[in-house]
Amino acid sequence: MKRFTKLQRILLIGNIVLLVFGLTMMGLRQNPLSNMGYSAWTYIKYGLIDYPLTSIGNAFSDLANLWHVYEDNQYLNEELSQQRSYKTLYEEERNRNAELEELLEMKGALKDAKNVSATVLSRDVSGWDQTVTISAGSKQEIEPNMIVCTSKGAVGLIEEVQTATSTVRLLTSDDLINDIAVNIALDDGTNVEGVLESYDTERKAYRVSLFDNEATVTQGQEVSTSGRGGNYPSGIYLGQVQSVETNDDAIISTIYVKPVSNIGSFNYVFVIGSGKVS
Repeated sequence: MKRFTKLQRILLIGNIVLLVFGLTMMGLRQNPLSNMGYSAWTYIKYGLIDYPLTSIGNAFSDLANLWHVYEDNQYLNEELSQQRSYKTLYEEERNRNAELEELLEMKGALKDAKNVSATVLSRDVSGWDQTVTISAGSKQEIEPNMIVCTSKGAVGLIEEVQTATSTVRLLTSDDLINDIAVNIALDDGTNVEGVLESYDTERKAYRVSLFDNEATVTQGQEVSTSGRGGNYPSGIYLGQVQSVETNDDAIISTIYVKPVSNIGSFNYVFVIGSGKVS
């Protein structure tokens, strides 16, 4: 009798296994144990096919959701940034309008004086307390040594005049172009006059020498121009007395005057001179 080859034996065994498996599955369908067979197949199918595919799908879905969340956050951050910008612009515009309203009120009180409104064109960052350039010049009858005021009071003197612009030497400058004659209304109803000579950077105040060293000057009293000398009228507000310096004989030697509050930042000015604009 002829023996089976090795390949034939393998094929025969494989066929027998398939036949036994098929008969077993048919038998399971015909008896109560069929549910167990189906459950086993369901678990195998779920573990090898359904679950991996579902997990991969969920991973892609989560990744897409995270990307949408990232885009939403970027959009919200941009919106918040724009809102901050709008708020800043609104505050700046409101401050400018308030400054203009106060200047208009001042203009109404200066009917007898030459006054020209102007805008600050530039202010040197490195020398912000020295000079500014304004949008008024000889065409607007601006002249040297006229006093320059913000809505709060005097901040400088006209130093140079061009056709349509002028350079303003601020009162906080290291080198004032001229002394300013000042007047202080005292509590007893009298006045004392003096000269604003310079700005003390350490005290952040003007240094003023009085003509009457025995006058009773106290902190908080208001200082204004006296109109004696200079190309500007009297009564222009300069600031408040900050401190009084006396010598050993209890005689006033120097007073220090705090400048107007907005001398460090302003957008509009009045240039005020003696007489009226022709």
